[in-house]
Amino acid sequence: MLTKDMVQDIPTDPGVYFFHGSSGKILYIGKAKCLRKRVRSYVHNVKNRRTKIKRLIRWTESVNYQICQSEQEALFLESRLILEHQPSYNTAMKYGRKACYIRIDIGDDFPRLERVEAIQSDRARYFGPLSSRRWTDEAIDVLQRIFMIRTCQDSIIPRVGHRTCLQYDIKRCTGPCAALITKELYREIIMNIINLLEGEYDKVQTNLVAKRDTASTMLKFEQAAAIHKQLERVQKVFPFLDAHREKKRKE
Repeated sequence: MLTKDMVQDIPTDPGVYFFHGSSGKILYIGKAKCLRKRVRSYVHNVKNRRTKIKRLIRWTESVNYQICQSEQEALFLESRLILEHQPSYNTAMKYGRKACYIRIDIGDDFPRLERVEAIQSDRARYFGPLSSRRWTDEAIDVLQRIFMIRTCQDSIIPRVGHRTCLQYDIKRCTGPCAALITKELYREIIMNIINLLEGEYDKVQTNLVAKRDTASTMLKFEQAAAIHKQLERVQKVFPFLDAHREKKRKE
C-alpha cells in the first residue's frame, strides 16, 4: 500500500512518477509540475477518493520518478511512457475522458499538427495518448512556437507573391503558402518535431547546430541567428541530457 514514508523524499522538480505493484509492474504513470506536491497528494484524504484511486493506492508497493527540466518535457515523456508500458490504471483513472493524440500527416507536402481523439489507419503519424485536450493543445502550441509551422487548415499550393497571414507576420509561420520555404526545408522541420516527440533530443540538437554553423560559414548571419534562437527554445523545453540520465529513475 502507498504510504507517507514512501513519498517523503520526493523532490519538488517537474517530472514523471511511476506507481509499481508488488511484482514491479507499472500500475500508473503520471506527470507533475511539482513531483512532491502531486505524489504526496495521493496519501491525503484517502477516504474521500474515488474507488479506482483507492484501489491504486492499496495495490501500490513502490514509487519511482524521473526528473524533467520543464513541465512540457514531463508532458511528452509521460505520453511516450504510457504508450510503451500501457499501465492498467492510466485507463481506469481516465474513464469517461477521451484520449488525445497529436497527428502529423506526413503524406502532406506541408504538414501541420492536429489534435485528434482517435488513431486512424492512414499515412499519418500519431503521438500520445496525452492526458487531456488542454495538454494536447498546449503541446501543439509549444511546438508551433518553436518551429513556426503552419496552422491553417487549407491545402497549401505555394505561390510566389501570395499574401501571407498574421501568423507569418508575428513569426509563427515560415510562409509556405507564399513559397518562402521549400518543401524539403519544411520536411526537415517536421522531422525535428517527430524526433522530439519520439525522445530523440540529441538528434534534433545535432541537426540544428549543423544548420546554424553552415549558415554562419556561408555568411548568412540572420539565418544563423534564427536557427540559434530555435535551438535555445528547444533546449529550454527539451533539455539535452546525457545518454543515461533520461533513462535513470530513482529507486
